[in-house]
Amino acid sequence: MIVADAAPAPGETGPTRDLSTPTPDRAGAGRPAGPRGWIRPSIRILGIYALVRVALLVADVVAARLNYGSNLSGPLRSWDSKWYLVVAAHGYPPVAATSGGQLTYSAAGFLPVFPAFIRLFSAFGLSGVGAALVVSILGGAAATLLVLRLGTALVNQAVGWNAAVLFALFPGMGVSWGLFYCECIGLALTAGSLLLMLRERWLWAGVVGAFATATSPLALPLVLGAAVRAVQAVRNREPPRALCTMLLVPTGFVAYLIFVATRYHDLMFYWHLQSQAWAVSVDFGRSLLGLLRHPGTIGFQGPGWLEWIGLAAVAAGVLALWRARLPACVNAYCFGVVLLLFSSNNLGFKPRLLTWAFPVLIAVAKIARPRTRTAVVIVFACLLPVVFLTYTMVGNTMAQP
Repeated sequence: MIVADAAPAPGETGPTRDLSTPTPDRAGAGRPAGPRGWIRPSIRILGIYALVRVALLVADVVAARLNYGSNLSGPLRSWDSKWYLVVAAHGYPPVAATSGGQLTYSAAGFLPVFPAFIRLFSAFGLSGVGAALVVSILGGAAATLLVLRLGTALVNQAVGWNAAVLFALFPGMGVSWGLFYCECIGLALTAGSLLLMLRERWLWAGVVGAFATATSPLALPLVLGAAVRAVQAVRNREPPRALCTMLLVPTGFVAYLIFVATRYHDLMFYWHLQSQAWAVSVDFGRSLLGLLRHPGTIGFQGPGWLEWIGLAAVAAGVLALWRARLPACVNAYCFGVVLLLFSSNNLGFKPRLLTWAFPVLIAVAKIARPRTRTAVVIVFACLLPVVFLTYTMVGNTMAQP
């Protein structure tokens, strides 16, 4: 039932149509006719999403009983989750924290959109943890629905449905949704920006993309997607309206950089904080390649064997994108995400970070046979709570999620 190949809805042309240049949504291609066509698949996918969130909450209870003295909020607030809660409750610190003459771990290193949503819902009388949980649940639901819409716009509703199922069950969601991480909001904003690009609503794609980059710098590859569409327009002797999106998308991240630079009187404050507190650097994959040569060791990216699994997933994703022939702007975005993960010495191909390459799941949904999709769904469903429990219970053996 989950991965069945539904018949294309009225107005669709099926998965064989040429998508080298995306068809504007107003033309009606790749989507059901009228709003009513969305109600049933949306309810079904939200039902699956609800089961995922229940499973994660059950896993939270298990982790809390075993490792956190039955404190149910303990696993949820682990790792970097606590910093988002600090920003939501107190804002950015007035003075940069230092230790031994160098910048040290600080809430100033975390971007503002996710904490802003937590603060907003806290105004309704919720605790910080309660507000963060509500934001995570609502943001994850929005992201799942937008992946459904994006897959439908790219191919058809059957592919959109299967992609949304894979997205909801992707093992990396064990951290992105299981803990309080910015992906719960960032992925929804990124999917929304990509969908608006496909519909050629360039201004709104840029605005939504700017909020995405003010959530996480891992949304910056949206610039590549818009750049590809601008180049295609020039080659077709059309006005490059996508330049609007290309220029607007990075403004969210740039605004944050300007804010912390001004607040802490250091033009390069963000980079100094990342390098001095978290030892972050751009080494163009040198540390990752070194880690792959020693699978039993642990680096900033995590254990070497986990990076081998991530590398295999990336290779499979590249093959899926090549076979699915999705629009170049979508491929460019995914390429940008992989490049960022590869180039940084502390990112790597961790389950949480791979969620940013979610359009790959649309490619998988398009090319995979039903039995293959079913097998992938089963594997994802089994790994999802395992990823949550691993990082919340034996996280020190896995490095930062």
